[in-house]
Amino acid sequence: MRLPFTLLLLCWSLGILAQISTFDFDNEGWRCDGDPESTTAYWFSSGGNPGGHIQMTDASTGGTWYFIAPAKFLGPKCDAYGKFLRYDQFADDHSNPNTYADVEMKGGGFTLVFDHPVLPNLAWTHYDLFLREDAGWRINTTNGLVPTQGQFKQVLSNITSIRIRGEFHHVAVDYGGLDNVMLESNFHFDLDADNSSGLTNGDYRADTSCSAHSFVVGNDPILTSEGPIDSIAVILLNSNSLEALMLNGFPPNLLVIQYGPDHISIISLGNASAQDFLVAIQLLSYLDASTHPLQGIRLVEFIVYAGCGEAGRQRAHLPIFPPPSAGLPGDTTVCANTQPFKLFSVLTGFPDPGGHWEPMPSIGPGYFDPGKDSAGIYAYIFTPTSECPGDTAFVTVALVYPPALRPDTTLCYDNALRIEHPRELLTWEWGNGSQQPSIEVTEPGIYTLRGETEYCVFEDSVEISFITCKVCDLFVPNVFSPNDDGDNDAWHAFLPCRWLRFRLEVYDRWGSLVFAAEDPETTWDGRIRGKDAMTGVYVWRLEWDAELYGATQRWRAKGDVTVVR
Repeated sequence: MRLPFTLLLLCWSLGILAQISTFDFDNEGWRCDGDPESTTAYWFSSGGNPGGHIQMTDASTGGTWYFIAPAKFLGPKCDAYGKFLRYDQFADDHSNPNTYADVEMKGGGFTLVFDHPVLPNLAWTHYDLFLREDAGWRINTTNGLVPTQGQFKQVLSNITSIRIRGEFHHVAVDYGGLDNVMLESNFHFDLDADNSSGLTNGDYRADTSCSAHSFVVGNDPILTSEGPIDSIAVILLNSNSLEALMLNGFPPNLLVIQYGPDHISIISLGNASAQDFLVAIQLLSYLDASTHPLQGIRLVEFIVYAGCGEAGRQRAHLPIFPPPSAGLPGDTTVCANTQPFKLFSVLTGFPDPGGHWEPMPSIGPGYFDPGKDSAGIYAYIFTPTSECPGDTAFVTVALVYPPALRPDTTLCYDNALRIEHPRELLTWEWGNGSQQPSIEVTEPGIYTLRGETEYCVFEDSVEISFITCKVCDLFVPNVFSPNDDGDNDAWHAFLPCRWLRFRLEVYDRWGSLVFAAEDPETTWDGRIRGKDAMTGVYVWRLEWDAELYGATQRWRAKGDVTVVR
């Protein structure tokens, strides 16, 4: 919750305004690199100059270890030009130093180094390093070029690293301590002076907003500067076209220019104080005018410009978690043979994406598979986020099943069957192109029907089989007259049924085969090897295979036939 508006402007002395570490309560985030025993600086509550201090021992693995300054010493420090970097230091042994720099400061693409003419010993030694190009600083190495004023100021414009040497005997195991580090940058900008929002290093995190609106800055920002402040640029870093920064009032002595919904500049009219700028930034608010604002943390960056250029940069974090809309309930009826679909598409009322479904469908979040999932009610849920409520909407799914043709059927050959279309079909077409309500089946085969119901695309087939249900009536004439008079000139067996194998043989009185046939339609013309058969009686034998009630059976018959001329 944002506390009632108050203004905190601290007028500190030069020493208090500086970035300083006295190590009275902890190591203040200082680290070590090179070859120390630990990368975290050891803190001692006593033994400092005075009070607490930090200390480290050489691991003697090669290299030279340094103390590394924390974030509050880094960033834009352009106003430190012409001032001092001060600290107290001791070392237990400096009898074998190497040529490494005693202080290293990086920024703006350059590295400045400083080599002390007097090295520390077991007593605390105080150092004052004048921050100007003619004070003994070099570029990259202790015997490097002297920096220009422009190069020196470029380093101070955005310091990325400050390292203070702690090892002065590059062979033996030694140790050293550090206290009272001060960078005389008289500018101080902190969006959360007491770090009560949970963020450190000058940033601020607002209370979670359950609407698309929030004040940008809390109730205890600090802005101090030895020189005048020119302007503050306020930029919404992650926004869409409907998100905006607004200044809810017009502070005195300032000009406010809105370059766009996400960019405001607060500019001094020549006589604005730090207090005027503090009043202005505390009037800032954020608003998202979207129909369905996205949940998330918005970032607002403040860039302060003083006479030397960019003097400070901090960020406000705005947790914006307006309750999302799960939409309005929806229902649908689908056919069990259709493709999977998104349950989200059934919701109405402009639901927001990003929710989850319960129960979870079988093939993945939000996809309903009519062939696998059950009909019922599916909940689209946004769980509460941070301190803000969620939302739930429901989708009801009903399943219908396509109709079916009759089961596969077996008929006797002398029967017929009429297949009718299912009454649920609105349109249909048989496999032969017919659109009649029914078809009559007299032959075995697979009969297909396609069509549509109200919800289903329909396709089904039925297989119709035929079987023989009675024994075939065999008729074999017992006389014929092959005299070419056009009457009864040929002879054959009459087998008016479906057969699988047929063998008819005719023999003369001496047992010689005179005629054979593999098909009932094959006739004997009364000739034997091209000559007329003699008048008389001939014996025949017949064997055939046929299906009866779905099984293959074999029949045999015999008799005689008389040839008359």
